[in-house]
Amino acid sequence: MKFCLYSVLCIMLMIPFSVSAGTDNAKENTSPKTKRSIYQRIFPRTGDIEGTLYQRDIDVPLVEAEVRIVETDQSQKTGEDGAFRFIEIPVGTYTLSISHPTHNTSTEIPIKIRAGETLRRRFSINTEGTFVETLDGSEAATRLKPIFVEGQRLPSTMSRKEIRGSELTRIPGTGRDAFKGLTTLPSIGIPNDIFGILYIRGSAPGETLLYLDRTPLGYPFHFGSLISTINSDSIEDIRIYAGGYGAEFGLDSQSVIDIRSRERLEKRWAGVIDLNILSPSIFVETNIGNRGYASVAGRFNSLNLILGPFFDWTFPTWSDYQLKFAYALTEKHSLTLNGLGATDHFDFSNLESEETQELDDFSAYFKNGFEAEGIHLRSNFTDKLTSHLSLTRFHNFLNINLDSGSNQNDKSTDEKFIYKVQVSAPTYTLREDVYYKLTPRLQFEPGFLLAFSPAKSSARTFSAENIDFESDAQPSWVQKFDEFHYIFRRAEGYLQARYDPLSFLSVAFGVRFDYLNLTKQISIQPRGSLSLTLPTNTTLRFAYGRYEQSPSAYQVLKENGNRDLKSSLTQHYVMELEHELSPQTELRFAIYYKEMEKLVTRSVNVDALFDDSDAAVTTAYLNQGRGFVNGAEIFLRHRVSEKFFGWLSYAYTHAERRETSNDPYKPFLFNNTHIVSIVANYSPTTKTEIGAKWQYSSGTSAVPLSTLLMIQDPVTLGMHPVLSDVAGAIVPTEFQAYHRLDLRFSRKRTLWGLPVTAFTEIWNVYNSPNKTKFSFADKLVEEFKAAELEGDLDEFPFDLESPEYRSLVRFPFNISAGLVYEF
Repeated sequence: MKFCLYSVLCIMLMIPFSVSAGTDNAKENTSPKTKRSIYQRIFPRTGDIEGTLYQRDIDVPLVEAEVRIVETDQSQKTGEDGAFRFIEIPVGTYTLSISHPTHNTSTEIPIKIRAGETLRRRFSINTEGTFVETLDGSEAATRLKPIFVEGQRLPSTMSRKEIRGSELTRIPGTGRDAFKGLTTLPSIGIPNDIFGILYIRGSAPGETLLYLDRTPLGYPFHFGSLISTINSDSIEDIRIYAGGYGAEFGLDSQSVIDIRSRERLEKRWAGVIDLNILSPSIFVETNIGNRGYASVAGRFNSLNLILGPFFDWTFPTWSDYQLKFAYALTEKHSLTLNGLGATDHFDFSNLESEETQELDDFSAYFKNGFEAEGIHLRSNFTDKLTSHLSLTRFHNFLNINLDSGSNQNDKSTDEKFIYKVQVSAPTYTLREDVYYKLTPRLQFEPGFLLAFSPAKSSARTFSAENIDFESDAQPSWVQKFDEFHYIFRRAEGYLQARYDPLSFLSVAFGVRFDYLNLTKQISIQPRGSLSLTLPTNTTLRFAYGRYEQSPSAYQVLKENGNRDLKSSLTQHYVMELEHELSPQTELRFAIYYKEMEKLVTRSVNVDALFDDSDAAVTTAYLNQGRGFVNGAEIFLRHRVSEKFFGWLSYAYTHAERRETSNDPYKPFLFNNTHIVSIVANYSPTTKTEIGAKWQYSSGTSAVPLSTLLMIQDPVTLGMHPVLSDVAGAIVPTEFQAYHRLDLRFSRKRTLWGLPVTAFTEIWNVYNSPNKTKFSFADKLVEEFKAAELEGDLDEFPFDLESPEYRSLVRFPFNISAGLVYEF
C-alpha cells in the first residue's frame, strides 16, 4: 500500500516539468514554437487553428494571401502551400479575415476556439472574394452527416454515463479490452482478478440488459471473465443507464448497457489487426459509395494451434464475430443489418493422465454461446416525427456433458456419475420506438415490444446419494430427469412525454405496461424525472422508477418449481448533480436508493446434506425476500482532445437482504463497500502515449459462489443454472480489500514496412496479493477430515484446519506486450 502511495506521489511530482511542444511536420510560416509544461497541456486555456487556402476555380494553393484574426490583430501570409497556423489563442469566438491582392474585398469568417483543440479548415476562395468552406481530416468525420443516423438526442431529463470505445481500449491493465475498462467507472463491477461480474449499483449481472446497435447481446465475457465477446475496435461508445431511466427500456432490467458500434469512416478502407498470441482479432470497415457502410470483426483462441501438438488433449476455446451493413435508402430512411455471436467451448473426452488413471472413461464437454441478427429501419418522416423499427432473432444455447466412470474391475458399469444439460432458447423480437415533437417544448415517445421464444431445457443426472464416509456401505445411485418445453410470449408497450415548461426546467413522465405469459401478470411501471439547470452551469436531476424482474424459468417450470411465482419489484430513487468545471472538465455526483420487494428466494439448509435425518435441504421458491441498496457516486473526468484523458471515480455501496419475513436483514455482497478508480492517459507526442490506472476496493461480504460465477448468459442461466443454489451455498465467497496499479506504454512505429502500435503493460506493479476468500460449510469440512483419516480421500488441496481459504488464482506482477496493425 505504501508503494502505491509513493507511486501516485511520483506521478504528481512529474507535472511541473516542461517538455517540448514541437510537431512532426513543421511549416515555414507557422507561429514560433513554445514550450508548454505538462500541466499546461493537461489543463489548457488556449487552442490552435490551422487552415489551407485554395483558389476555387483551379483548385491550387492561394499564395501571398493575408490571414488575420481581427480581435487579436494577429496576421500571417500564406506560402506556396497556402497554409497558415495560429497557436495559443485564448478560448472564445473570433473573426478570421482573408484578403488577397487580386481580390476586391476581404472575406470575414466567424470561428470558435476551444481549449486544447486544434481547429482545422480548408477554404476555397473564388476571384470575387467569396469562399466555400470545407472540412478536412478528422474534423470531417465528426461534422459531416453520418451514413447511419444515430438515436434521438439525449433528453436533459435522462441520465447516463457515456464513454468512448477508443478510450476504454487504452486503459492500462485491460489488454485493450473495452468491457474490462468499464469497471473503472463508478458503481460498475467490483475490482478483482478472477470474476468478470458487472454489478451495477448493486444489481446482479442478470438484471442488466445488453444491446449492440439495438440487437441483444448474450453475455459480456468469455468464460465469465477472460475477454469480452465484442471486438473493442468496433465500438464507437458505450452508454450505461445505471438507474432511474425512462420507460423506453422494459421488463427484467435494473440497468442497461447500450453499445454503439462504428458507423462512419473517413477513408475508403480501414481496419485493425490485434496480433495477440492468446486471442488474435481483426476488424475491417469500408464505405460503400457515398451512402453505405459495412464492417466485419472476429476473434478466436489460438492456444490449440500453438500448444495443441505438444499435448494429447485440447485447450478451452472461444470465438466471436460481428457483422454490420448500413445504407441510406433515401434522405429520410436508413437501413441497418447486423449480426453477432460468441461461443465458449471445451472438450475433455477420454482424458488420460496421472490424475485420472483410475478412470476407464472420462468425458467433459461444455459449449455455451449465443448468436443474434437484426434488421433496423430508421425513418425521419418529418422534422417532428421519427420512427425506429427493429426485428431481431436471438438464440442462446448451452450443452454440458460430464460423464465419469469408475474402474470396471471394482464397480458396476451403472455406477458412474452423469450430468447432461441441453438448453436452446431462440427469441424473436419486434421493437418500435417513435418520437413525435408536438410543439417545440413537448415531445411524445410511444413504443412497443413483442417477443416470442419457443425454449426447451433438459437435464439428466445419475449420481450417488446417501454417502456415509463412516461405514463400508455402498452408496445408492439415483437417476433424475428434468425436462420442460415452454413457449414464452411477451408483450410490452410504453408512452412517455417530455415537456420543457421553462428554459431551465424539463420534466418527463412515462408508464410501461408489460405482460409475460410465464407469470400471467400485467405489470404497470410508472417512471418520471425532473431536470433543473442552475445559473452556475450545474444541472440537477431527480428520478423515480418502478422496475420489475420476472422469475427465472427454472424457478417456475422445473420439477421443484413454483407455478404461482410473480415478478419481483424494485423502486429506484435517484438524485444527480452535473457541473461543468471547464470546457474539458466535468463533475458528476449521484446518490440513490433502491427498495426491493417480492424477491424470489428459497432457504438452503446445508447441514441437512450431511445429517442422518429427514430434514429438507431446501424449501420451495417463494416471493418472500426483501432488500435495499443505497449508495453514492463521484465522477470527475478531464479530457483534452487527443492529448490527455482521465478520470477519478468513487462509489460507496451498501446492500442488505433477508430471505424470508422471519429472517433479519444481512449485508448482501456490498457491505459498506468503497471503490476508487484513477485513470490517466497522456500523449507527450503524436506517436507516444503513457498511462496509469489504480483501483481500490474495501472488500465485500460473503455470498454464495453461484452469484459470482457468471460463466453463462442470463437466458440459459434462467433455464438451467450450471451451479445450483445448494452448490453455491456450500461455498460462500467474499473479496478482501483490493488495490492494484497498472501502467501502459505505447508507441506508433513502422515495423517491416507496416504501421503498427507497439504497447507494453505492467500489471500489478507492486504485486498486491488481492485475496479472494472461499469458505466451506462446517459439516463438509468434518466429512473431508474423516475421509482423510481413513484413507478414503487423498490430501485435500486446501488447509482444512482454517475456516477460510485463499484464492487459488490471482494476477501477480506481470509484464505483457502486444502489436496492433492499423491500416
